[in-house]
Amino acid sequence: MKRTHTISYFIIRLILLIGAFISIFPFIWMIIGTTQNPNDVVRGVLKPGNEFLSNWKKVNASYSVFTFFMNSFVIAFTTVAGGLVINGLAAFGFEKYRSRKREVFFNILLVSMILPQMAIVIPLFRQMAFFNLLNTRIAIILPSLVSVFIIFFLRQNFKMFPTEIMEAARVDGAGELSIFLRIVVPSMKATFASASIYLFLGQWNSYLWPLMTILSDAKKTLPIAMSSMMRAYTIEYGGLMILVCISTLPILVLFLTMQRQFVAGLLGSIK
Repeated sequence: MKRTHTISYFIIRLILLIGAFISIFPFIWMIIGTTQNPNDVVRGVLKPGNEFLSNWKKVNASYSVFTFFMNSFVIAFTTVAGGLVINGLAAFGFEKYRSRKREVFFNILLVSMILPQMAIVIPLFRQMAFFNLLNTRIAIILPSLVSVFIIFFLRQNFKMFPTEIMEAARVDGAGELSIFLRIVVPSMKATFASASIYLFLGQWNSYLWPLMTILSDAKKTLPIAMSSMMRAYTIEYGGLMILVCISTLPILVLFLTMQRQFVAGLLGSIK
């Protein structure tokens, strides 16, 4: 019996190790690619080279990496900050304040999730052009502030928040906005952490809409910079790998620092 348990334990560990290696391998290959020339990257050589400085110089000579990074970061950070406020208030209102048409409007929002992005790109572009917002960060941020998925996700978590606490706060003289900011938000930090990660990832990796609205090089984001390196005849894979590593770093840091909150938020944690 003990031997059977040991064999089962070994098999499980082996399967987990294989799965972990398969998951980590693309990152290993990406880091190795930053040190190689384009030919070695195409051939799939898994041995580190000595072309890192050369690739870094090529990238800096053609692209302002720091500018692209800051553009992406400012846009993503602003989207997270504004998105949490707007989507949080909307979700809280849908769940805790009853009205006859509440579910009708909420169902309309849910139905809008089936619309593909390509279906609204042209009307949205014309709208931004009408308000003279093209080639600005606002044009990228505004359409991303409202997320139906985040509203749905937050509302599902607000269902577990005790309404009795809100009623007690009202008896003590607290206003509705004060209840939301001072009681609800601190009690559901994990949920808002999960929502912030989702908003950040969506905006950080956004490509199509920034490509359509940003016209000047000084305002381009990292995904657009990476796509511009893939030319018709030559692709600087080493430099491209460097930009991919830089683009991956904030996501990796964000997830590692907020991993517990992210998992707890998905499970609906309330403290």
